[in-house]
Amino acid sequence: MKHLQVLIRPVITEKATAQEKAGKYLFYVRKDATKIDVRHAFERLYGVKVRSVSMLRTTRKTKIGRARKAVTKRPAFKKAIVTLVEKKEVNILKPKLKK
Repeated sequence: MKHLQVLIRPVITEKATAQEKAGKYLFYVRKDATKIDVRHAFERLYGVKVRSVSMLRTTRKTKIGRARKAVTKRPAFKKAIVTLVEKKEVNILKPKLKK
């Protein structure tokens, strides 16, 4: 799998940005991506060493609106928490594309 295709986009929330100070970065990843794929993709894109990768999956959820007229479905997705070896600031919006 190509390293540009593994990481879909970073998770930008208040909780995720607070974890960046501890050297942890959250990303939405492909559903078929493994920890090894995420590790190699992050190291190649940002040029830093990765200590560990944790993965979590969420299931598809159905929400019913007011008066049961509107039914919306949130898609299932997979996230990865990447922990760096050194607590180093990485600009996750601009990858370096190391080969």
